[in-house]
Amino acid sequence: MVRRLLLLVIIFHLTTLASCTDLSTPATLVYLVEQESGGEPYRTRLIVTAGFMRMDGGENSKDFLLFDRTDNTVYSVSGADRQVLVIPPRPVEIKPPVKFTHRVEADRDSFPSVAGYKVVHYELLTNGKRCYDLYAAEGLLSDVVSALRQFRSTLAGEHALTVTAIPVELQSWCDMANNVFYPTRHLEHGYPVRQVDMAGKKSELVDFNTEYRATASVLRLPQDYKRIMIEDLRKK
Repeated sequence: MVRRLLLLVIIFHLTTLASCTDLSTPATLVYLVEQESGGEPYRTRLIVTAGFMRMDGGENSKDFLLFDRTDNTVYSVSGADRQVLVIPPRPVEIKPPVKFTHRVEADRDSFPSVAGYKVVHYELLTNGKRCYDLYAAEGLLSDVVSALRQFRSTLAGEHALTVTAIPVELQSWCDMANNVFYPTRHLEHGYPVRQVDMAGKKSELVDFNTEYRATASVLRLPQDYKRIMIEDLRKK
């Protein structure tokens, strides 16, 4: 009888511990409003943890992008197609076709701070062309900045392959600078609370939560989706 009671106590204790186990992960949650040139604005959500970064359209979004920060692999998930496009990291294997001259111009005017962090207006230029119009806050969301730098550096090799398929006379120096050879330069001045690139795409910070908890399901890929390697798509 005593052994049975002791066993029940142990089982109850283990069950209680299991129910109290927090399966979520500390994360930073960021909401943005983005807009392509001439298009309608749309909302983007970022969830950043030490191991992952997820981009989607919100809680009910079936399409999302998951970046594994441990091996620099990008997974693009399509709910409609029930498939995952796998984009492994690749180095930039091309050289700049021309000499790039970069310049940063900072505005001396003062702007409203964000969460106590000073905002500075910058213009990032390459070969005399304005490639970014940027309002950045140094020190704000530094973990998100680190994840974005890692993500953009990872994709630079893929962008380089795209550039080589464009005739030289149609190539954009800003596109090459922003996405291939200097993909993180807009993140060197802090978190970009507002930015506009050379194509007119806008991105603006709406809200954030540095004490968010990301559930395991949010950071997990659908197991029953078909996986396609990006190299296989290029062969078609």
